[in-house]
Amino acid sequence: MLIPESYYYFVYYNVLLLFVVLTFFYTLNATGWSSLDSKFNVMLANLLFIFILIIIGLRPISWIFGDMGTYAHYFNDMKIDGQITSSGDWGFYFLMLFLSKFISTKIFFFVLALLYIMPLYYASKRLFPNYYYYGFLFLVSSFSFFSYGTNGLRNGLATSFFMLGLSFTNKKIIRWLWFALAWSFHSSMLLPIVAYLLVSFYNSTRFYLRVWFISIVLSLTMGTFWEDIFLKLGLNFSDKIAGYFTEKDLYKDRFALAGFRWDFLIYSALPIAVAYYFIYYKRFKDTFYAQLFNIYLITNAIWILVIRASFSNRFAYLSWFMMGLVLAYPYLKQVYWRDQFSRIGILLLVYYGFTYVMNIFIY
Repeated sequence: MLIPESYYYFVYYNVLLLFVVLTFFYTLNATGWSSLDSKFNVMLANLLFIFILIIIGLRPISWIFGDMGTYAHYFNDMKIDGQITSSGDWGFYFLMLFLSKFISTKIFFFVLALLYIMPLYYASKRLFPNYYYYGFLFLVSSFSFFSYGTNGLRNGLATSFFMLGLSFTNKKIIRWLWFALAWSFHSSMLLPIVAYLLVSFYNSTRFYLRVWFISIVLSLTMGTFWEDIFLKLGLNFSDKIAGYFTEKDLYKDRFALAGFRWDFLIYSALPIAVAYYFIYYKRFKDTFYAQLFNIYLITNAIWILVIRASFSNRFAYLSWFMMGLVLAYPYLKQVYWRDQFSRIGILLLVYYGFTYVMNIFIY
């Protein structure tokens, strides 16, 4: 065991803090075009990838990581029985069954970590060839990134596959293959996939911004009405998620606070404020970014409607996994200021600051 279980979260978030602080100080003098900047990008990207892969992939098999113990139990049963016992998320369980024939439980979780992290790394390289370290760091600095690499494994893997699919901006077949794989790993990915279809046909940012603001009003004024609607429509995806709506007091000792979460709403609004500034004040015109931002608005609006549900963060992650990309993209695609990289560093510090405070001091 590399790190004692009780210190795992502390070590992870503090080492990631070192990456963020180092990047912040480096950006104070970075221009983005020197050979030193290029070396910094490659070296730090690789170091960050290796660190996250080791700490997530080689973590101890323990219930301290939530559902990890359950997945270990399923995997060991498959090694003995040689059959799939679950009818949902067939892509994930087929992979689990296949791997159970060849590898140990410990290596199984390392493979899952690799499949979780690598798509984000390569998506960053595809979108930001010269600055992929910054894009990758923004993605892994998300509030829930570590949790979905250690606890909500199927959902985490699915969102990474979806993100990689998005990065294939000019290759529709490959993009949809990744989307299909994401859906096969977790059926909740139907929501961002449908959102992608919507913005492909109607990509009006003003319209989706109105939808987002209206969702706040509807959530405040109509309470649990929307949760009941989604349950009746069958959008709960599973019996377990149905419990997130209905069992308000089930997991009091875990991160499952119910009620209207103003803290999370403010967190969700940060990329909206940044995107609005670039699109309407800086006149940043980029078809991919407009689609990405509108997908974020749609999926985040759905979460706002069910924000009172226990474990509503599970729904929030269907938009939050895109948050780092929404924030970083315009900064890394077009030059607006001479001190642009120092602004990137400041934004990164603020963004990770929320992640650090919430995970170290609050929860």
